Amino acid sequence: MATSCPHPEAELLDERGSPDFRSLFGDLISRSTRLDTAILRIRLSAVDLSAGELGRVARLRVLVAEVNTQTVEGEAYAMAMDPGKEANLARLLAMLGTGTMEIRSAPLGGWSPDFTVFSDEGGPHSLLLGDHWFRRPFPHRGPAWAARFGSAQASRAKARLEEIWRNAHDISPAVKRLMERTPFRPRPCPVDTPNGPR
Repeated sequence: MATSCPHPEAELLDERGSPDFRSLFGDLISRSTRLDTAILRIRLSAVDLSAGELGRVARLRVLVAEVNTQTVEGEAYAMAMDPGKEANLARLLAMLGTGTMEIRSAPLGGWSPDFTVFSDEGGPHSLLLGDHWFRRPFPHRGPAWAARFGSAQASRAKARLEEIWRNAHDISPAVKRLMERTPFRPRPCPVDTPNGPR
């Protein structure tokens, strides 16, 4: 007769629980020296990781499936125009500049759903699997599911990420250039003003 036992490594998260996804993500990254994340598309304007949370991180790799110039510029512009997020933009640019952060595009790689592997000196210790949504409100009224797993599943996910990473394209320099130039562009003027387009 088969018996079931609770898996001590698994924890289900939703938008009503405590800690919420953002809080748990921040806690896990603050205890990590390396972060590997695979997300469908870049959402820079939602990133609000503090200097303290990133203090121990020596390597941050981001794998994206969907990315284009307009999206990156729009996200960077939104951060530059929000006084509360200017520091986040500067932090991301600094990490890209030093090589601490690397972004690769894998449009043919494919994965579902989003996932992040957190590692320290001993290797992968945690995996977050599911919708990576930092901002509230959530984009729908239903549950926003995600799950946290421990080291065994984190190692398994890391191995799969490495397979995709090897065949992905480094877009870090291009993203950095777009982010650097966006804040310095003049704000658009409506057409019915003296400074509008002629």
